[in-house]
Amino acid sequence: MNIIFRDQWLLVVDKPVGQLTQGTETEAGLFEALQATESYVGLQHRLDRPASGLVLFTVDRRANRGISEALQSHQIARTYLAVLSGQCKDAVWEQPVARREAKSEVRVLDFSGGVSRVEVALHTGRKHQIRVQAALNRTPVLGDRRYGAEAGRMWPRLALHARRLALRHPITAEALVFESPVPEDLAELWGDTAVGESRGH
Repeated sequence: MNIIFRDQWLLVVDKPVGQLTQGTETEAGLFEALQATESYVGLQHRLDRPASGLVLFTVDRRANRGISEALQSHQIARTYLAVLSGQCKDAVWEQPVARREAKSEVRVLDFSGGVSRVEVALHTGRKHQIRVQAALNRTPVLGDRRYGAEAGRMWPRLALHARRLALRHPITAEALVFESPVPEDLAELWGDTAVGESRGH
């Protein structure tokens, strides 16, 4: 388990591809693994199983209210890296997801070889939001077996990574920024477009 940050209130983990954030009746996830080592764990948001990257938990109930309010008021910045099939433009995607309002801000970092390397900032947190909206805009995420159609067969894993998490600490009010590097199984897709080291401060 790659723990990026931990204090008495919060825990940030870099989730690997293929791991559930929260388990099912037949399979444990990251949440259950943490419950085995922590006296309390609060799950604050989820990350799709085929995606990788940063997930935020609380380890003290007194931090829950502040984090919940910050998520609802969009004061926690979650930024993803994605590789999309086709040419994408800088845009704000606002197509509803599961009939609920959804908003994603897309910035193109590079276009080459028929794919767009983009950074996506979430303004809402609907299930599969980036994947659904990317498909609706005819630029599905590479490796997306569920929504990507032909693009789902273009890479062996979902080319979606939760890259950056920025928030104000719910107890101390300290500004926190965490980053996760592009994982090895996406590095070939990215090249030198998005580089960096995991860090928290």
